[in-house]
Amino acid sequence: MQFKLTTLTASIALMFAAAMPAQAQTAKEFDELRAEMRKLRAELEALKSQKQETSNAALADRVEQVELRTKDAVVLGDIPNSFRLPNSDTSLRIYGFAELNMVHEFKGDNTDIDYASFLPYVPLKGSPQANRSGRNFVHARTSRIGIEASTPSPYGPIGIKIEGDFNNDPRTGNSAAYGTIGNIYTQQATNSYNFRLRQAYGQVGGLLAGQTWSTFMDLDNSPETVDFNGPIGSTFIRQPQIRYTYKTADMGAFTGAVENSASYVLDSTGTVTTNGFSRVPDLVARWDKAFDWGAASVRALSHEHRVKDGAGINQSRRGWGLAASGLVKTVGDDFMTWGITGGNGIGRYFNYIEGAFYDAAADRILMEKSLGIVLGYQHKASDSLRFNFALGAQKNFENEYTRFARANGLDSGRFGINEKLWQTHLGFIWNPVKGVDIGTEYIFGRRTTLAGEDGDMSRINLSAKYNFN
Repeated sequence: MQFKLTTLTASIALMFAAAMPAQAQTAKEFDELRAEMRKLRAELEALKSQKQETSNAALADRVEQVELRTKDAVVLGDIPNSFRLPNSDTSLRIYGFAELNMVHEFKGDNTDIDYASFLPYVPLKGSPQANRSGRNFVHARTSRIGIEASTPSPYGPIGIKIEGDFNNDPRTGNSAAYGTIGNIYTQQATNSYNFRLRQAYGQVGGLLAGQTWSTFMDLDNSPETVDFNGPIGSTFIRQPQIRYTYKTADMGAFTGAVENSASYVLDSTGTVTTNGFSRVPDLVARWDKAFDWGAASVRALSHEHRVKDGAGINQSRRGWGLAASGLVKTVGDDFMTWGITGGNGIGRYFNYIEGAFYDAAADRILMEKSLGIVLGYQHKASDSLRFNFALGAQKNFENEYTRFARANGLDSGRFGINEKLWQTHLGFIWNPVKGVDIGTEYIFGRRTTLAGEDGDMSRINLSAKYNFN
């Protein structure tokens, strides 16, 4: 206390001395100030000596408190649930989940195509595949792991995300299809599945470059399902892109993107032609806005279908798509989601359209005309229990595309072009403790080909998911 009072006295004296006119500051006054400073210095040395004689236990406690605070400052990162890399300004977050799915197929066994529901290729009634029903299987291939990082820069934080899982598509050759010899062998031994890339991008402010969900897809306003794929009738695609989002306070967010051009054209046998793909990136524009009652999103797409064999064939035609979706709050914490997607030549941006046709006789690319809807509702019975309902439907309209398919026998059979599809999901997810989701869902769907053939699917999916972040 005496030290504080003495320091205060000296400070006042110095301030008063500084405020005096120069001619009044005599040599005597300067000597007095020097003496006061020497006195203060002596008191400080005495305090230091006294501190050295303080109890070792008290000093140890003090040092430990300081070290703990220093340790926290180093470990905690700038993004939620992250830590700071040693000797770096980069914050790192590791997240993901381990998931087990158990599925019983009542009918429409489709596991040679996809472990999750995939209505467009469901076996048709009366076929051997449709008669092969009642299959049970268990897998953990949808388990996921991801890394998020953030590093300060003069332009704002640089965010990076890399994410992958083990849910490879058996049609690409990355993983053995269920029921094949390769799959049987791996399940008898190590049950191994290849790791695949889902997302990999960097972002600074509104600028994003890398692979992530297409800008044409509204993931935030999609219904929640236990099934990995979810209902038919909307966009489901990830791909490389460059996009920029401009956010405003009152008018929402405006986004423009150029995305990977990989649209394909089929020949008269239904085979994908490799004679030329689009020359320019796909173009996507988007608007999103949150409201007191929920949220809304509107999107537009333009992309090129092209055939060029280098020997005289050189055709190009632009396809387009439009989509709108949103979320509406209802009672309590319940909400409804909705989405509508359609276009002419929308191609792979619709889950699932077969792509355009090339009519060699007319030297013309033929594009489909289609429309899809998705509706969802979530009822939150409690903080730990939520019930989900989802409905998806999709239709191809009659035009030159469908007529060409019929004329070339591509309107029937398991892999024939579909006229309409619809699918329902009904289930619940229980969250008994933080980070654990136990889900059950029943799924029914029906497809109708252009030839009028029907195929049904019916399954129940049980899921246990353990999240970490």
